[in-house]
Amino acid sequence: MSRKSVKDNVEAATETTQAQIDSLRTQLQELLDNRISPALLDAADRTDHAVANARKITDHELENVSTRVRARPIAAVLISAVVGFFAGRFSK
Repeated sequence: MSRKSVKDNVEAATETTQAQIDSLRTQLQELLDNRISPALLDAADRTDHAVANARKITDHELENVSTRVRARPIAAVLISAVVGFFAGRFSK
């Protein structure tokens, strides 16, 4: 094979490879735009709703506990002392 023939073959292979890379890049971009992005947006939206719901539940439960502690402060202190005592005993 002559030098020109080898050079032509390498250039043809390079062009073919570059064309395939460009085609794959285009296909990947279409896949990302059409399939993955909406799925990620949907997952992010669901996560936001779950976090908001968890925050509402937590706020509600904190208010519930605060109301109970205000209604019975002595019982709340005694319960806290007992829980603290047992937590201290079991942590050793």
